[in-house]
Amino acid sequence: MARKKFIFFGRVQGVGFRAVAKMLAGKYDISGWVKNNDDGSVSLAAEGEEENIKNYIAHLKRFFHNNIERMEESEEGEEGGEGFTIQY
Repeated sequence: MARKKFIFFGRVQGVGFRAVAKMLAGKYDISGWVKNNDDGSVSLAAEGEEENIKNYIAHLKRFFHNNIERMEESEEGEEGGEGFTIQY
């Protein structure tokens, strides 16, 4: 199991990013969370098989290719729970 954290920058709030991230998480068997940040970016923590995370993020980037200006990736130390949630 891998766990990674991503921060997406660009026009990623108010475009359905969190809802799509949650929907796609089920398709790729990803648990974790997604939330809007005060600076207009979106943070996402994903836990699952390494290949599933890679394909999940690639799908998100394709879906929002016009909105994402850049993305930062890091290893996430905390262990996730069950399912995938939208945090407020």
